[in-house]
Amino acid sequence: MHVHRLGVTLLKGGTHPSVPSLRFDADGPVGDRVLCALDVEHRAVLRTVAHPRLLAVRAQLLDREAGLAGGWVIGTPGGAASGPVEPDGTALDVDYWGRRVTVRPLVASEHAALLSTHLGRDVTLAVAPRGGIVYGAPVSLVTRATVRAVAHAASLAEPEETTAARLRATLVVDDGGTTPFAEESWAGRELEVGEARMQVRAPIVRCRVIDHHPVTGAGSPAGRGLLRAVARLRARPVAGVDAAMTQPGVVTVGDAVRLA
Repeated sequence: MHVHRLGVTLLKGGTHPSVPSLRFDADGPVGDRVLCALDVEHRAVLRTVAHPRLLAVRAQLLDREAGLAGGWVIGTPGGAASGPVEPDGTALDVDYWGRRVTVRPLVASEHAALLSTHLGRDVTLAVAPRGGIVYGAPVSLVTRATVRAVAHAASLAEPEETTAARLRATLVVDDGGTTPFAEESWAGRELEVGEARMQVRAPIVRCRVIDHHPVTGAGSPAGRGLLRAVARLRARPVAGVDAAMTQPGVVTVGDAVRLA
């Protein structure tokens, strides 16, 4: 088995592009879901399922090693903003799917103004604690066979890469097989992936986000959604598994994946 695709997003809910390599620490992929968009009035992290236009937002660090201090760029169909933006020094307790998370709002910037214009509502950008705005475990993975099976079930006439991006997995694994959902049999076992190791936990329950195009945010035609197709295949909408880190390290596309 080997790593076929690696994906990461700086902004929670934003475009989930593929990358050639990722560094993993004890909390998961470094640079993943560092930022979030806030509804300050209701003290809540914006959910992608309610704001699918987030999917069209591209956010990227200018210097991955320097982090946010090295500057970052955010892009929408309407433009782009680039440069460093620091937290304003405050801490704010907000809601994320019923869980209280303490985030650090950023100083007002062109980045936030651009995002507000794109979403059609005023939002504030904030730095989230590692793992604070992750629904399940910090790492998610899916096999190529699963990606192909759900795309076929939904009659999606799109590249495999697009369907993989819909599922927003940290790792897409090519296990050399054709049996979908084989990754679920790895639950409780440890995976050796490149320099890193992780323990597989449980299947991921999906939501309507996967019905939206991963770059434009456009919804699927009525009756053609991926979520419904997955539920038909499985009797419940699960696809892929999540995992927790047991050993940090760098993972590169093409690296071997071994069951420990």
